[in-house]
Amino acid sequence: MCEGHGARGRETLSGVSRGTRLNQPWRAAVAAVEVLVAVLLVFAAVWCWNRGVITMVVPKNDSHPELVSTRFIGSWVAGSIGIATLAGLLLLGAIRQLLLALRTKDRQALPLVRTVELPPA
Repeated sequence: MCEGHGARGRETLSGVSRGTRLNQPWRAAVAAVEVLVAVLLVFAAVWCWNRGVITMVVPKNDSHPELVSTRFIGSWVAGSIGIATLAGLLLLGAIRQLLLALRTKDRQALPLVRTVELPPA
């Protein structure tokens, strides 16, 4: 018998505690904090975007119409995209934490599904 295997040939996980539960109410508080941080990050992303987009207006004269030009500053726009991505990841983490706080309960494991072998061809 190999080390790390049980008596029936199944692997055992030595570092995993079997007594921990996924359904813990404090996960809802963690989700609320993650949502709050995500909202703050969205405000920061909008602020960065506004600093990265500059509109310039050249007034019209007798021979040329008014010229409106938009300039993008790449570092601010990239920072805005990165911050928005981080906010999205935090929202996904908050959804996960909230689902673990509300839905996962201690249940009996589902019975094993027995399959039937196909007859030889």
